[in-house]
Amino acid sequence: MEPTGSERRVRVRDATTLRALAHPLRLRLLRYLLAAGPRTAAQCAEALDDTGSNCSYHLHQLARHGLIERVPAEGANRRDRPWRAASTGLEYRPDSGDADGQQVNDALAALELDEVFRSLQRYQNRQHKLTDEWRESATFHNYTLSLTPEELRHLTLTLDAVIRPYLRPLRNAPPSDARPVSLSLQAYPTPEFV
Repeated sequence: MEPTGSERRVRVRDATTLRALAHPLRLRLLRYLLAAGPRTAAQCAEALDDTGSNCSYHLHQLARHGLIERVPAEGANRRDRPWRAASTGLEYRPDSGDADGQQVNDALAALELDEVFRSLQRYQNRQHKLTDEWRESATFHNYTLSLTPEELRHLTLTLDAVIRPYLRPLRNAPPSDARPVSLSLQAYPTPEFV
């Protein structure tokens, strides 16, 4: 892994670390820690509807690969020390020519897509619990654009620059009514025209 900027973003290249991430619960745990901040295994289990022992095991696997870390102990009970993400975000890119890494990366991308879809389904099922203001603020847009590769790269970098100041792990003292919001942005050549 190598850092990709001052915000502690990490590019995952090796197949071993990719494999560690290519597990549905581990991916959900990492996403949860990025959104919620430091949490214990029990808190993760409650939020993700799993068992504490299962979450603990998978948290330790993520830590073995440097993807999460323990928060320094503040109290007397070291068993309840929370975990936190070791970076503010990840990029997955195996080295070119690494067929094993590419295969694991493809599996990880499929898990990410599944998790995005499940998250949207969970939102759909729970949206009635939100205030009108939150429901009206949520958006689901789909655009079909006509772009060159350079224009697509420029567009994604521009959108990334607008989004980055709001990243949960980086935002200091957000307003009291702020809550974690999932934003997914996919931009790719439309498959029917490839």
